[in-house]
Amino acid sequence: MVHAQAMSDVDRCELEPDEARRQNVEAVDRLLCALRRRRPWVVLVSSDYVFDGLKGSPYDEQDEPGPVSVYGATKLEAERLALGYPRSTIVRPSTIFGPGRKNFCDRIVELAVQGREIEAFHDQTTSPTYSQDLAEGIEGVIGALRGPRAGRLPRILHITSAGRCRRVEFARRVLEYLGAPDRLVKPIAMAEQHRPAKRPPYSALTSRHLSAVIGRELRSWEDALHAYLRHHHRSAFAGERASG
Repeated sequence: MVHAQAMSDVDRCELEPDEARRQNVEAVDRLLCALRRRRPWVVLVSSDYVFDGLKGSPYDEQDEPGPVSVYGATKLEAERLALGYPRSTIVRPSTIFGPGRKNFCDRIVELAVQGREIEAFHDQTTSPTYSQDLAEGIEGVIGALRGPRAGRLPRILHITSAGRCRRVEFARRVLEYLGAPDRLVKPIAMAEQHRPAKRPPYSALTSRHLSAVIGRELRSWEDALHAYLRHHHRSAFAGERASG
C-alpha cells in the first residue's frame, strides 16, 4: 500500500506543530501498528524538506537529513517510524506539480493569464516533479517489491523528474510555454516574503538507485512541465492556441 497523506502546507505546520505531528507522524505510527500482523509492503511518501539545503548540490539517498522546519522534522520522524517496520520503502519527491492539488505551477498560470506579477524565489533550487511521473515511478517501485528482489531493494528512494532549477527559472519556463511575457516574473529572495517556516535553499534530489529499481529514469522536469501545461492548461498553452 502507498501512504501519501500528509499535512503538507509548510507554513501551517510551523504555526500548528501539534496538528502537523498528529497528521504526519502519529497517523503513520497508527497505520504501521495496524499492519504489523499481516505485514504488507508499505510505500511512504516523504519529502525533500528533510534536508537543510546547505549541501549546494543534489541530495542522494545516502545524504544525512537535517530538517529546518516543523514540516521537514515531522516527515523525517515518519521516515524513522517506517524504517522500523520491516517491509517498507520510503519515497522522497520534490516540489510536486500536477492536477488535484494547489501548486506553484497552477498559481503561475493563474497570474499569467491575468497579466499579474509573479513573485518567484531566486535563491531556492529544487527538482520540480510532475505528479504523473511520480505516480509512475511509485508504480515501478511497487512492481519491484512484488518481485524476487524485494528484500534486497534500497529502503529509501528519491523519485523526481530529472534535473533541477531555481524557482524563478521554473516560473520563466512556464511563461515561455504559455507564450506570456517574461517581464511578469519578479525574482525575490525567500526572506522577502517573511513566511513562518524556513525553507531549505537547495533541496534538489538525485538517486543512486531508481533507474536500477524501475528500469529507467524519469523524464526531465522541462518535458514533464510541457506535458502538464499542454494537457491540463490547454486554453492557456501557447502551442494549442497557435494550432487552434
